[in-house]
Amino acid sequence: MTHPAKFDTYRMKHFVKLLTAALLSAVVSMNVLAFMQARAMTRFAESGARTARPEELGVFEKIAVMLSGVHIVRLANDRTPADLQLSFATLRFLNPSGLTLEAWHVARSANRPLVALFHGYAANKSTLLSTVRVLYELGYDAFLVDFYGSGGSSGSGTTIGVKEADDVAATIDYVRRTWPKRKVVLYGISMGGAAVLRAIAVNGIKPDAVIIEATFDSLLNTGKSRFRAMGLSGSPCAEMLLFWGSVQNGLNFFSHNPVDYARSVNFPALILHGEKDQRVSLDEARRIAAAMGEKARFVAYAGVPHMPIVDVRPEQWRGEVGEFLEKLL
Repeated sequence: MTHPAKFDTYRMKHFVKLLTAALLSAVVSMNVLAFMQARAMTRFAESGARTARPEELGVFEKIAVMLSGVHIVRLANDRTPADLQLSFATLRFLNPSGLTLEAWHVARSANRPLVALFHGYAANKSTLLSTVRVLYELGYDAFLVDFYGSGGSSGSGTTIGVKEADDVAATIDYVRRTWPKRKVVLYGISMGGAAVLRAIAVNGIKPDAVIIEATFDSLLNTGKSRFRAMGLSGSPCAEMLLFWGSVQNGLNFFSHNPVDYARSVNFPALILHGEKDQRVSLDEARRIAAAMGEKARFVAYAGVPHMPIVDVRPEQWRGEVGEFLEKLL
């Protein structure tokens, strides 16, 4: 007959083994899912339906996305400045990796600063046309750029602003060589803003001014925001996502922090942000502005979500940007 104490010890050991196996299985499963998510978010598909925003997904759709990863399709430019009755030239130049970048130049006035514009994550330069329309009406040239892997540029995938900073540096080098006497203003929205700030801090570029809109203060924070939008805990999901994204791309995504890059800005800067931005909090934008110091002007727009502010508050955007650019003259 088995002694009760020995039987209880056996059951406890068996329970511990089962619990350990369950925990290990959960950890492995979470890492496999994080690996798949990181791969899906940094590699664009050539076709298919793009995964909707987290807020638009139902419960079962969210589960499917978590199991299979998001489906991000590389977007072709479906419009050009000609759709706004604006004449333009298509230009191409190389980035440091030898990839071809495509840009549109919308000429307006050779006596005013030229504004180079950089799009957000999983987008392309055609998404900047509403911004260009206002800049043109204000009297400024626009130079719209497709990041590598997007629109008309070569390459594939994205690093959410890390390698895209090299594209920003290549752009300002091309613009300076082509129009050596022009002042150059860099405008970046969301990921484009992160790339602009990184190019200033890491690549050492020196524009005459910058305009940053809806830009995250750290990639970790924006990862947490995305998981919360899916109804999941921000941590440790975001940390696992960044870890595997770093491994897959040979980068350190944990150090991709625009708030740190912002400390290198020593020229006029305008920070624009929507108060209802569900991807990047208002506090994140304020931290970027604070890191720039007295050179930066911060403007918050009531009721504006994570989208081009000019589409929601065109007159207010025109007034703020117009005043900022006029001061450069």
